[in-house]
Amino acid sequence: MRKNKLGLLVGFVFLAVSLHAQDINSPFSRFGLGRLYGQSVSTQQQSMGGIGIGFSDPFTINPANPASYANFATQSFVFQTGLIADFGSLSTTQNSESYNYLTLGHMEIGFPITKWWRASFGTLPYSKTGYDILYNFGVPGYGTLTSERWGQGGITRVYWGNGFNVTKNLRIGVNISYLFGNTRYYNMVYSLDSLEVFGTKTEQYLKVGDLLYDWGIQYDIHLKDERKITLGAVFSNKVDVSANGSWLATSLTGGYGSTPDNVRDTIQYISSQNGKVLVPAHYGVGFTYTQPGHWLVGADIDWQNWSQFTSFGQSDSLQNSFSVALGGEFTPKHTSISNLGKRMSYRLGLRYQQSYLSLYGTSINAFAVTGGVKFPFKRNPSNLNVGFEIGSRGTLQNNLVKNGFFNLSFGINIVENWFFKRRYR
Repeated sequence: MRKNKLGLLVGFVFLAVSLHAQDINSPFSRFGLGRLYGQSVSTQQQSMGGIGIGFSDPFTINPANPASYANFATQSFVFQTGLIADFGSLSTTQNSESYNYLTLGHMEIGFPITKWWRASFGTLPYSKTGYDILYNFGVPGYGTLTSERWGQGGITRVYWGNGFNVTKNLRIGVNISYLFGNTRYYNMVYSLDSLEVFGTKTEQYLKVGDLLYDWGIQYDIHLKDERKITLGAVFSNKVDVSANGSWLATSLTGGYGSTPDNVRDTIQYISSQNGKVLVPAHYGVGFTYTQPGHWLVGADIDWQNWSQFTSFGQSDSLQNSFSVALGGEFTPKHTSISNLGKRMSYRLGLRYQQSYLSLYGTSINAFAVTGGVKFPFKRNPSNLNVGFEIGSRGTLQNNLVKNGFFNLSFGINIVENWFFKRRYR
């Protein structure tokens, strides 16, 4: 069995690393730090609407609340990773286009250190930027000009998490994360009607690198028939993240389509500038109500003060974000001798997000329905997970963009008793 799981794990990781991870395609990622990714990253949690603050499982790594690490099974080593396939469309009142990409979503390990201390280490996406926008506008005296904006990049989170059992029912935890990454932004304005009108091009480069801290707490309330309510809360303090940026603005001819660009003059050049990017405080509460091995329901509420966001002292079109997640799972019969259909777990969820982006007085919000199944290994807590998410983001009001999406996620959890001491050889 161990050889089979090891082979499956190696194949899954090899596939993930071998992927050509394409950039996302979202005009909304032009603002702030790009499209943000939460910390309820496992396929199991995503299939249940993304709940995580009150979620705790001995064989699932849950960075959304570091207190959950304290519930890892004794003597067990957990490896968790997953892939995300995103299929979607972008629509305006006049045009539409489709896109798709496949990428590695996350990779974590979890393990015990003492009877009261558990730890986790991993890498997660924090945000991604990817867009390519082209539009025409009229200028008196010049005719029609074309503006093209594109950008790519992202920020990654590497974390070291610790969970501590304070009492039998009370857990606390902390994630110490290092954020790093870079993003490039381009903006070009030119005229297709006249060779006598010079175009302009600006190139901006932003690189960040600093520590971020997430704190969590969970408390279990035990009821009759082994049922349990877990209450959770999380907090991330406001951080001024260290950043470095550069800026280049030039006038040029060409540079569009297949025509080469011919720089005529440098308008402004800043080779390197140190500054700060303010990441605001984050608060969240949640709960789960479970009968272990049979069913689970839960909900999360998150809030973050993005109206305070600044980058090098400049604000953006951001507002405070707010999200609600609801979800649950059901396992018909979890004994090892049951057939696969009864041992599988079935999941459903909903999520609503008021994102941090507001354009022309209109909030860019998202709503999604989620679901999925878990395929358990026989006589072992390792499992494979498949999940889906279908929903929309944005609106066609005020000439904005609506993003419909269908995401598939594939996850694997490998659990081994690596810390077991053999009595006989």
